[in-house]
Amino acid sequence: MTENTENTPINEAGEAAPPPPARRSVWTTKEKLIRLAWTTLARPVWLLLPGSRSGLIRLFGGTVGRNCTFARSVEVTIPWHVRCGDNVRVGERVILYGLGPITIGDNTVLDYKAHCCAGTHDMTDSRFPLLKTPITIGRDCFVGIDAYIGPGVELADGCRVWPRASVYKSAPANTALRGNPAKPFDPDPVAPASSRCTEPEAQARSLPNEGATSA
Repeated sequence: MTENTENTPINEAGEAAPPPPARRSVWTTKEKLIRLAWTTLARPVWLLLPGSRSGLIRLFGGTVGRNCTFARSVEVTIPWHVRCGDNVRVGERVILYGLGPITIGDNTVLDYKAHCCAGTHDMTDSRFPLLKTPITIGRDCFVGIDAYIGPGVELADGCRVWPRASVYKSAPANTALRGNPAKPFDPDPVAPASSRCTEPEAQARSLPNEGATSA
């Protein structure tokens, strides 16, 4: 028996199983070209001209409101899937893995290394097709250091995600979340979630009813 025969999958009837179905890209040729332009042509502008970052996302089909800031090391995978309200702060090394839409409400802060993963694969299909599962984060929310927001999660207004929490389920308004998997808890009002954001007013906005009121 040859090596190739030995490695051929066998079904229950003892016959050689057919090869798995071919995987196909979910991205059109146009989308692939735009992504190429985003990673090559737009990247130097992003790095060298901080004031252009919101405009670049808009240029590539995204939506960004007034007075939003994106740190230099932010990773935006699909810019046309980013939808930000006003006064959004996105900190250093944040990942906006927007295979599906990522919507961020007004006055919300994504702190250092926060990761929004709006996409997954269908593990029940042998082709593992991409699922563009959206993420929605409401107004006046705070996503702490190194926190993870999983596909399909919806955080209502005023939610706070503690550092290194991993959120896999949606949460109602004004919920504090911590742990892996993240669960609601009653936080100490004297010790809010920490932040490495450089803008004090942004941190104050991200913690409603704890010292400062949102604009």
